[in-house]
Amino acid sequence: MGKIADSNRDVIVDNLEILDEKITVPHDNSIEGAYAFYIESLSHMDTFLDNTRKSMLYAKSLYPTEYNRINGDLANLNHALSDLFSTIEKPRNKLDMINNIFVDIEDIHNLESEIIDSRNKIQELKNKCTALDANIQDAKSDLEELINGLEYPRAEAINSEIDDVRQQVMDVEADIKRMFTPLSKALSRMKKQDENGIHTLSPQVRNILGIVMKDPVSALDYDLDPLYDELILRLQSDSLGLKDKKKNKTLEQLHSIKNSFSLKSLYENKKKYDNRLEQLRDQLDWMDVYHQKTSMEKDISKKQEAFVSTQDKLEDETKFLKSLEEKLENTKSELSSHVNDAFEEDIEILFR
Repeated sequence: MGKIADSNRDVIVDNLEILDEKITVPHDNSIEGAYAFYIESLSHMDTFLDNTRKSMLYAKSLYPTEYNRINGDLANLNHALSDLFSTIEKPRNKLDMINNIFVDIEDIHNLESEIIDSRNKIQELKNKCTALDANIQDAKSDLEELINGLEYPRAEAINSEIDDVRQQVMDVEADIKRMFTPLSKALSRMKKQDENGIHTLSPQVRNILGIVMKDPVSALDYDLDPLYDELILRLQSDSLGLKDKKKNKTLEQLHSIKNSFSLKSLYENKKKYDNRLEQLRDQLDWMDVYHQKTSMEKDISKKQEAFVSTQDKLEDETKFLKSLEEKLENTKSELSSHVNDAFEEDIEILFR
């Protein structure tokens, strides 16, 4: 029992020595220094009580006189700390209020500076929008002047004629393809029999056959008589295996193509239209007006994109300025409140 008592006594003594070392009156006798001393001392006392709680129970029963003296000293120390806090509480609160006032004043100065910067930026963006809009209007006027000039209507007329001639070319090509359509089955069988080695074609006829099946229009640049003659012989000999009705119609169309002037006339018309198309395109290439128009339209589009982007920035900056102004008003209101609380009277603050 004696060992336990001595052990617990030693715990209390050791922790009292630690507490005595840590609770020292500071050199800083300001309100903040006193408040820091108060907070630290309370923390040290709480640590002492946590470390000696069990030992103090032993001391209370084994060393009641010493226990009561320690407990009384701790109570006196706690009372002294409470008196210290009571002394500094009100002036410290007032000091906090005054500090808040200085913080509010600094915040107001910073916000006013930000607002000036934001307003300057807004003015710059407005000036940029005005300049861009003027540039866009000038560019549109230049484009309109180009379109209303002498060269552009001529270019438009040439372009319109190009469209017409291109359509004529397409119509002629369609007519040529339609003339060869009734021959497609017979031509296809000739090709298959040649590939399978049933009826081998000469290289010349094989080449012409391939061109006709792929693009009858381009085939007209070749001499097609060898193909026609071969096809007539194959139809007449029934080697293509076509039914009589189909064979007769194919022969009739084949003779029509070979002997009439319809296909030749279509071919001549196509060459005429092709030549005219080339002439018109050359004329249009020599005219710079379309290139100018395209360049001017791209320039206008680029300026319009820059204008929209600048407007978006202006809108964002305007919203930001509004938020700054609202924050400034709230900070001014907080400053007035803090001043009134600090000096305990209604004080009117005149802001610039």
